[in-house]
Amino acid sequence: LLHTRREEPQAEQIGGTLPSVMGPRELRIKVVPILGAAFGGNYAYLIWDEDDPDRRAIVVDPADPYPVLRAAEEERLNVEVLLTTHWHFDHSGGNATFAREVPGLRVVASDRERGRVPALTERLADEQTIAVGRLLVTAHSVPGHTLGSAVFQISSSAAPAAPHAAFTGDTLFCGGCGRLFEGSSLQLHASLRRLRTRLAPNCQVFSGHEYADMLLTMAVRSDPSNLAALRKLRQVRDLRLRKQPSVPSTMAEECSFNPWMKATPLDLARLCGCEM
Repeated sequence: LLHTRREEPQAEQIGGTLPSVMGPRELRIKVVPILGAAFGGNYAYLIWDEDDPDRRAIVVDPADPYPVLRAAEEERLNVEVLLTTHWHFDHSGGNATFAREVPGLRVVASDRERGRVPALTERLADEQTIAVGRLLVTAHSVPGHTLGSAVFQISSSAAPAAPHAAFTGDTLFCGGCGRLFEGSSLQLHASLRRLRTRLAPNCQVFSGHEYADMLLTMAVRSDPSNLAALRKLRQVRDLRLRKQPSVPSTMAEECSFNPWMKATPLDLARLCGCEM
C-alpha cells in the first residue's frame, strides 16, 4: 500500500528531501528519498562507476521500487545487483517488483537471512566480497537490529585511495543506531566494535533513514558537553534547510559523537533499554 505506482509522482519526505548525486567518478552515489514520511524518511541508494561503458550499477534497499527505477533511468544505469541490509519491509519490500522489472537481477543479503528477504538469489558470509565491474562490495555481518543485518562496504579498484562507502541500513545512523528487534545489546555492541575495527576513519556512512537531526538533538540533550554532536547538528540543520540529505557522515565523526558507538557494553544496554 505504501509503494508509489509506476507513473505516480514520488511522495514527499518530511523536509522535502531532494535526490542528490555525490562522490568521485569512480564511486558515484545517488541518494534517493523513498516512502514519503511513512518511516521518518527512508533512503535507497544507486552506486556506479561513471567510466564503466556498460553503466553497471548497484542498488541498496529500494523498498519503493518505481522511484528508484526512474532514478536509475535518469542516470542511464543498468542495475545488476540489489543489496538488502535486512528483511524489514521498509528495506526489502521492493525486491520482488525490482527483480521482476530487471531480469537477471542478483538480489543479495546476509547469509544469516533464511526465507525472509524477498526474491533473494545470493547470500554473503561475513567479509565475503563480490565485484560489479571495478566496484567491490564487502559484506559485514552486524546482528543486533535484526539477526541477519548486514553493512555493505563499497570501494573502487580504480580509486583505491578514495574513501569507501558503507551502507548501514538500520544498524548505524548519524548519531545513533536502530532499536533492537531480534538481537541482544551484547550482539549490537560486538557489531559496532566490528565496524570500528574494519572501516577506516574516512569511510563514509550512508544510513537507511533521515534521523540525524532527531538523534543528534537527543545526544546533545543527554550530554551537553558533547560538542562534536552539537557541531554536527548545526551542519545537519543547515543541510536540511536546503532540502539536502544529511548523509554521509564518516566513521571518524560517528566515533567522536555517537553515544552508541562510544558506549561500553553496560552503557549500550542502558541506551537500548534492555538487560545485559
